[in-house]
Amino acid sequence: MSFKQVQSKKIAEIVREQIEEMIRSGELQPGDKLASVVQLAEQLRVSRSAVREALSALRAVGVVTIKQGEGTYINNMDMHELLDSLRADRLLSRKEMLELFELRRMLEGGTAEYAAMRRSDKDLAAMREALSQMRHAESGDDVGEAADVAFHLAVATASGNHTVLRVMEQLAETLRSSMYEARRIWLYTEKRTMQKLVDEHEAVYEAIAAQDGTASRRAMLTHLENVEAVLLRGLDQEKNT
Repeated sequence: MSFKQVQSKKIAEIVREQIEEMIRSGELQPGDKLASVVQLAEQLRVSRSAVREALSALRAVGVVTIKQGEGTYINNMDMHELLDSLRADRLLSRKEMLELFELRRMLEGGTAEYAAMRRSDKDLAAMREALSQMRHAESGDDVGEAADVAFHLAVATASGNHTVLRVMEQLAETLRSSMYEARRIWLYTEKRTMQKLVDEHEAVYEAIAAQDGTASRRAMLTHLENVEAVLLRGLDQEKNT
């Protein structure tokens, strides 16, 4: 008898699933406005950061629209089909992981290069904020994974290419899941610290800040290749245990 690997769920994932279920059941309808982050956190008895991460994940796949200063609204679309097709709360197979990182190298290497040419002070500030959150994140903390994805989205924004940004936003939840697995393997299987990941992101930031397109592409590719290697090594180890 063979068992499937059990993957523990983060609080943000549980919050997201509750909102998805309310949409499926019809309790939430297209156009409805959700309660505020503060209210949702109180009702669900979770942290505000967990609620914000859940809403960001839903926005990334087009389920909700977050309007600054107004609130979060359920989008008008076929929610059943959308939610079922875009779920990213399962472990990726080795083949899927290889394809994901192949896509990321093709997409994000060039994105970093264009970001170096087009970045604004606001873009750099967003990257620094994500780096700061990564530095202060603790192992197992949702903030670390969210900050990691936020950094990559900030680079995409800095590229000035709205199509690339939309593609990256669609990938955000899958990226967040793979970031979580990478952090777990990095911290516990490899006996290493998060400083390695932070250093690699800082190298990307420094190259973009210096407006060095070639160095930005190289730093991003180096980071993606290192994370891919750790992930695949971890998956292979787990398969053999």
